[in-house]
Amino acid sequence: MRKRAKGLFWGCMAAVFFAAGIRFVTNLTDPGYAYSKNREFVENSDVYDVLFFGNSHMANAVFPLELWDDYGMASYNLAGFGLRMPSVYWVVRHALSESEPELVVLDCHNVGAEEKTGRKEMLHAQMDHLPLSFDKIRMICDLVEDPGDRLEFVWNFAAYHDRWWDLDQADFEREVNIQKGAEIAVDVVTPDEMAERPVETVDVDSVGMEYLRRIVEECQSRDTEILLTYLPFPASEDEWAEALYVERIAREYRVPYVNFLDLQVVDLEVDCSDTNSHLNGSGGRKVTDYIGQYIHAHYEIADHRGDEAYADWDEDYRQYTEYKLGVMEQLETLDKYLMMLADPAFDCCIYVDGDAGIWQQNEIYMSLIDNIAGGKTEKLAQAVSQGEPYFLVVESVWGGGK
Repeated sequence: MRKRAKGLFWGCMAAVFFAAGIRFVTNLTDPGYAYSKNREFVENSDVYDVLFFGNSHMANAVFPLELWDDYGMASYNLAGFGLRMPSVYWVVRHALSESEPELVVLDCHNVGAEEKTGRKEMLHAQMDHLPLSFDKIRMICDLVEDPGDRLEFVWNFAAYHDRWWDLDQADFEREVNIQKGAEIAVDVVTPDEMAERPVETVDVDSVGMEYLRRIVEECQSRDTEILLTYLPFPASEDEWAEALYVERIAREYRVPYVNFLDLQVVDLEVDCSDTNSHLNGSGGRKVTDYIGQYIHAHYEIADHRGDEAYADWDEDYRQYTEYKLGVMEQLETLDKYLMMLADPAFDCCIYVDGDAGIWQQNEIYMSLIDNIAGGKTEKLAQAVSQGEPYFLVVESVWGGGK
């Protein structure tokens, strides 16, 4: 009897050690993006009053810690790169099962797409951090059509086991996203020309539209406010069409909708990080400022500044500002550096040698300085045109040029 009990004990211990080893190896081989971006929400999901959803347009365009500094708003950006609206639906559903936000803000870019999912790695980046549950199984079955591909989403070691031989120090020292889920893009790229606004709205019948309706209904069933957006970028004719059709859906469900394509919030010449889609940090800060003002004016979202329960947010904001400074230290081109300086957190002094040919040869530099100073650069432009030096002092952004 004692031998049998002893054998059972060591058998159980072996099973525990085996399970722990499998868990360790699984976590180690995971690239860690999902862990980095969303860990803070997963570990403390009940403190957020506003949640942002969508694809990379939203991830690059709304910065929760800017909203904290301006309004004391506790928010998190759960948008994911490459996500289609069906994937976003499941991300929203999971988030609402873990938290009770006052407001959901959903960007509707690419809602006209027929595909349920984009590239598998993008889906992994948004799904791998979710604990295994009945809802996650439903999500996998809905989004991953080939049953043979589902195992790697249930147990991600099946997807990453071949990384074992490529591990480096970064895999043992996982960094955590300190931007509350957002990601600042630092490139400055001349955009494509935006298509003209269509005269008439056309029907857009797609799988994405079906899931957009499901997201709205999910929020309304929980008495959670929802705000729809279509963030700014050089939109094509098809993208204009889906932006205008979303307005119909918003009216149908009686929910507010902000179509940024109709607004002059950003300057695409200096605020784009690629030719046809995403905003850089300057554009994102302008969008964040607009959305912050809109939420502050239309919703009763608590200001948690000074609240002891949110004291660590001030430290988070300090680290976020240090992060931006660290990014700037690593930049090697003037255009990116000037773009990052267009930030209300920074005062700056800029010396311009008007006799240097760089200002005449590349107009983007003058546009970026104008962006920093909020358009108050008439004297600077005059000095450059005359080949004279100029010293510009900017106290905070959007209008401090002297």
